Amino acid sequence: MNHTRIVSVLSTVVVGVSLLTVGSWSPAAADEEFPAEPTATEHSSEAARYQQEAAELDEKAAKHQKLAATYAARAAGGTTRAAALRSLSSHCKRLAKAYREAADEAREMAKAHEDMSAGG
Repeated sequence: MNHTRIVSVLSTVVVGVSLLTVGSWSPAAADEEFPAEPTATEHSSEAARYQQEAAELDEKAAKHQKLAATYAARAAGGTTRAAALRSLSSHCKRLAKAYREAADEAREMAKAHEDMSAGG
């Protein structure tokens, strides 16, 4: 799976989860859940949620970076097994990068909500 495909899949998952959350509400319920002008407390809550998401994505990135290093260390020689391990290492590196990028985006969203909660 190429890098573009992995990023696309991760983006689709993030957007899909968001749409599932919002898409399951009727417009009237959405108006009740998300008033036209969210309060500072609501923005703070969203900021905390995005920070938690970023932390979870960072953990996934670190896990896959470690897996990539493990596979790469075991991929000595020109055997079929070594080629498969190099492929796994590359896959994990791409996933780690995608998770880091998603974590950065979650931190940006958290910062935006923090700024809004402060009235900025």
